[in-house]
Parts: sequence; C-alpha cells; structure tokens
Amino acid sequence: MRRRAALKAIGVATLGTLPVTTMAKIHAEERSLSKQHTTSLPTKGSADIHSPSSSNPIATVDQIELERLALAMMQMPAIRKAAAQASQRWKLMAGRYVPAEAWQNFDAMMEEWAFHYVMLALNSDPNYPKIVNNNFGAPHEWFGMKVPGSRCPGNGEAVDNNYSFAPIDGHGHYELRGKRMTPSTGDCPVHIATNLSMSMNVDGLGLRDTKIDPDGSFVITIGPEPAAGRSNHLQTTVDSRYVYIRDARTDWRQVPTQFRIRRLDRPLGPPMTIEQKTAMAARFIIDDVGIGFMYRQLVSTQAINTVTAPEVSTAFGGQASQRVARCHLDLADDEAFMLTLSPGGADYVSVIAYNYWLTSLNYWDHPSSLNTSQSVGNADGSYTYVISGSDPGVYNWIDTTGLHETMILLRWQLLPKNPDDTYGGNPWTRGIKCKLSELDGLLLPETKRVSSSERQNQLARRRAEFDLRFVDH
Repeated sequence: MRRRAALKAIGVATLGTLPVTTMAKIHAEERSLSKQHTTSLPTKGSADIHSPSSSNPIATVDQIELERLALAMMQMPAIRKAAAQASQRWKLMAGRYVPAEAWQNFDAMMEEWAFHYVMLALNSDPNYPKIVNNNFGAPHEWFGMKVPGSRCPGNGEAVDNNYSFAPIDGHGHYELRGKRMTPSTGDCPVHIATNLSMSMNVDGLGLRDTKIDPDGSFVITIGPEPAAGRSNHLQTTVDSRYVYIRDARTDWRQVPTQFRIRRLDRPLGPPMTIEQKTAMAARFIIDDVGIGFMYRQLVSTQAINTVTAPEVSTAFGGQASQRVARCHLDLADDEAFMLTLSPGGADYVSVIAYNYWLTSLNYWDHPSSLNTSQSVGNADGSYTYVISGSDPGVYNWIDTTGLHETMILLRWQLLPKNPDDTYGGNPWTRGIKCKLSELDGLLLPETKRVSSSERQNQLARRRAEFDLRFVDH
C-alpha cells in the first residue's frame, strides 16, 4: 500500500501490466516520466516519495519508469534491427572456432546487451540527468515487471556491485548528493567516464577519500574546474559523458548508497524526444561491440589454465583503485582448477566465473562467484578455491555451471596505498589444474568441507541475500 500511495503521490500509474509496444504508448510513458522526476534528497524526517520502497534505495520511481519505457522500446523495429546487427558483429569477430557450448545462451545474452544500451540511451540527456541503477545488472522481477538483465558480453561485471550512472557533459556543473545506508556497502568509488562502456575514467573519488557527514550524507560537486583544495569534487574533461558509480557489496546484505543528481546550470535545450533516444539506442547497441570484444580478448588470450599476477588495468579501462588478475580455464568434466590467492592487504577480494563471452553466469542460484566475506580462509590468511563444473564438496567452490571453457576475474579492492607485489613473501596468486580425484591430496588440512545439506543451506542463504537487491515494498 505504501508503494502504491507513493507512486500515486507523484503522478505515476501503478505497474500491474507490461506496457503496450506502440509508439503512442511509448510517448505516453515518456511524458509521464518527464513530469515526475525529482532531484533532491528528502529533508530529515520526511518520507522519500522518490522511492516507493521503504528499504531499497535503488527502487526509485525513475528506475521503475525507465525500465518500463525500456521494455517498450525493446520491441521497436529500429532496436530489433540494431540488436541483430550487433549479434552479427560479435559472431564475425569471434570467428569460426567457437566452442559449441558458447552458443547455448548467446541470443539471451545479446538481449541483455541491447537492454543495457536502451537504458543508457533513455538516460543520456546531460541537461536532465537522472540516477539509474542496476547497470550491468541481473534479470529481475519487481513492481509487476519482468525485467531482462543488462549484463554485457566482454564487460566482466563485478557481481557484488550495484552499478549506477547519470549523464553529464564536460561544460556543465552538477551536484551529486548521496546518503550511506545501514548496513552500508564496503566500497563506493565514483568516477567520471568518457565512453559508453564507462571503462575510461578521467577522474575518480574513492570512498576513503570522500568527506561524509556523521549522518551518512555527502555532496560531490562536478564540473570542469579543478578541485583547488576542495574536498568531494570531480573535474570533468571536454569529452566527459557519465558519472559512474560502483557501489560494492562486500557482504550481500549491505544496502547500496542512495543517490540524487541535479544540473546546476540552466539546461541548454529542451529534453530529448523519444525518437531521438530510440535512434541513439540503436547506435549505442552497435557501436560498443568492438570494445566489448576487446575486453573479452584481454582474458581469453591468457595462457590456458594459468592465473596472472594482479595489476592495475587503467591502461585498458577500469577502476584505478583496484587490482585485477585474469584466468582462462578449459577443464574436462573430471578436472578442477585449484586457485589460491592472498589478500595483499585488501579489505575485499572477489573471484568471479564468466562464460566464453565474459558475461557472468547465474550467480544468484550458483556459487559462481565468492568474495572474502563469503569464503573461508586458510590458517595463513590466504584463500583457496576449487573451480569446477561439479561439486567438489568444499565450501569455497566456484561453480562453472557445467561449462568447460570459462573466464575468471579476481579483484582486490580497498587496498593500502602502496601494496607490495608479494604478500607475506608469497605471490598474490597461485593456480594448478588437477583431477577432481586428486584434490584430497592437494588441499590443506584445514579446508572446510560441506555435505549435500550444508551446500543447500549455503545456496539458500545466497539466494535470499541476492533477492534483497530487488525488494519492491
């Protein structure tokens, strides 16, 4: 009832059915959306009618209405044509030597690719910016909608993150207001990005460097001027395109930060029309295929069944405050890869498995990713994981969901300012391929084992914590 009242209070129809896919309906949805956008955080003690949920700050009216509009736009002929052309480009770049299992979910994956860029196009006007969440996110159902994911081939998204974005330009001035929730996320870097994939960052502000008030609120100013001693300022360049936020749940029970954005300058023109946004979405869907494939190649070209040393990946695009290691696995049904990593002083490390195209697996129903809060460590502070397609009976299992050729990314975040190349005299990463039958002789004595019922409990807890992301009440 509270959700319906909140929606009604700001002029938004309740969402009982999916939108009719006609241009007239899309125009009606777009007009409704333009009327009810709000830009400021509520005053203390007031209800935040911008969010129909009392506990989920990403369930905003903007988010709901943009998803509704995106569902309708996905059926437009221009979008369907662009999605088909993007699929052709991916197939052309991949060539003829693609394993058969890689095609199993290719079409569904390309639907998510298209939906991602439709959402980007719908929120691409820097004169009238909004915060949109769940960028690179999982499929979900809420507010009467069945929403496809927005994960992208080649992106290799961090599955613990709530990715948010807002459009900006390199000349305007903006105010980004945030409020840390309880329990708050472990890390929340904010960047200025210059490209659609949001991988090329020209300025950034880490959580540890952000001045936050005792009540958890903060303000970040954005503009072309340098900080000049000011705290909480991000400097744009002439090609700046988006504010990009990676809100990292180091524990899946953590609640993402609440954000609002507003442009401080007068708008330079009227809002973009839905026809302009549709044309832009079609271009976006096609134009980013090349860079997506390049990111996939960064992992796939590694030596098979080895793991790289961690490195800063900003030369190719990525978060400057983290380190990344890569692994390309090709395992038979009776094989596993035993991976040991050291935290290197980081407060948060994650290991994530992806398919051949570098798109995350079904991580909500399978332990295809684990971070250090979800893992059991070794006596020396390191962590050992078994990566395989069948359950090895150890707690730290990375499930490839039956796939034989998979990509693995490791991320270290919340690092000390000058981390050593070795941790405790040991390399950060070590890996070995072995037979599943050989694991008992290779694993440390303290390795935590699990029974079938314990595994089911682990998976049930994982799913329950994932579902917190899409609470709609």
